[in-house]
Amino acid sequence: MGGAFQAIGGSVMDLESNPSHLGRLTASKWELGTALHFPKIVYEDEFYGSDPSRSYNNNITETPKAVLPYMGFIAPLKQNLGIGFAVYSQGGGGGNFENLQRLSQGGKTINEILHTDIPVIGTEKRIQESIMCRFMTVKLTSGIGARFGNLSVGAGIDLVYAFMKLQKTNLDPTGSFRLPESFDYKSDSAYSYGGKIGMSYELTEKIRFAYSYTTANKLPLDGNIQVISGGGFPDQSRVSRFMIWPDRHIAGISYRTSSWILDFDIKYVPWSHGFTSSKFILEHPMLTTPLGTQTNVLQMNLRWRDQWIYSIGGEYSWSDSFRTRIGYSYGRTPLTPQSVSPILGTTTEHHLSAGIGYYLGQYAFHAALEYGFPKSLKGAKNSDWALSHSDFLIKGSEPYRLDFKKSTSVISLYIGIEKQI
Repeated sequence: MGGAFQAIGGSVMDLESNPSHLGRLTASKWELGTALHFPKIVYEDEFYGSDPSRSYNNNITETPKAVLPYMGFIAPLKQNLGIGFAVYSQGGGGGNFENLQRLSQGGKTINEILHTDIPVIGTEKRIQESIMCRFMTVKLTSGIGARFGNLSVGAGIDLVYAFMKLQKTNLDPTGSFRLPESFDYKSDSAYSYGGKIGMSYELTEKIRFAYSYTTANKLPLDGNIQVISGGGFPDQSRVSRFMIWPDRHIAGISYRTSSWILDFDIKYVPWSHGFTSSKFILEHPMLTTPLGTQTNVLQMNLRWRDQWIYSIGGEYSWSDSFRTRIGYSYGRTPLTPQSVSPILGTTTEHHLSAGIGYYLGQYAFHAALEYGFPKSLKGAKNSDWALSHSDFLIKGSEPYRLDFKKSTSVISLYIGIEKQI
């Protein structure tokens, strides 16, 4: 239903969205399923200037796969009081872009970079760059909901797990060995606590209003980093950093008849509270800036903006055993031109989905297909990504010489099964 479900209730995933619906349970239920995402990500760039021999361009298409499972159990304790727990993948992402053509920093040859005398490729000024990022969060939520007449209220406690890996590799033109400024960061397993509150109110027998608030999570992503030094040798360091996964507000209204269920939701996510910048602080200077100075801080200026998401969906019951669903959602991407890079890509904005539900005795089977329409975003010429790939060390070079953009579309398949007990 395009993500529109805030004011409906009746699913294990009420623990993720609005636990107040637990107060309306009349039977116990377990449920499990998964979301399968198949994005298509296209990254393009062009490095140009007054010297054509130093120009290059890249056009790479990646088709990663993401599997986000969930499972849980909900049950009434007594009339108008219910509890439940669920574990689910809250989010994540990343990318993997290999063999991007680059000009070496300062236009140096391989021999000058490594202080060696390698034949043939040693005189090359071109290198290859590969970027890999992985980030995931998983939540375990336990909640309770109670009903008082037309009003239901609920609360949940979240235990959050997160992990991140980031790798940037510079290689010689043959891809045989790593060059300086390559690094490999792996976080420790990060744990955090949070929670949510929700309410829902039946204005009439057919109309229900709901609201929920989920707290932010501060994720301690300290870890280890390996950096290839100027001599081509690896150096190790601990890394101190954290990430704030933002809070969330959702309001919704639903309308139901004997055959129809309709829902409209508005969601607000203040990404700017946690995704403005991210710092990796090393124990000692190991990284070289585009100006050639050494630093112990790797800073990613993300500059995400806050996001409003609007979802509308409907379900029609053809019989006691078969239902169809359709939905649409729109949310302006939180990324800005300053945010674009192969590490963090553009998000899709328009989504259209359709699904079915088949009910057989105590069991129910659900499936849905969603399409996120292509969204392209061009990077800013003064962004971190542009500046880190510009030449400040060559006399007479222009500082802003990288044009780049990234586009994303995605097909998602959702499947689930539930059983009433």
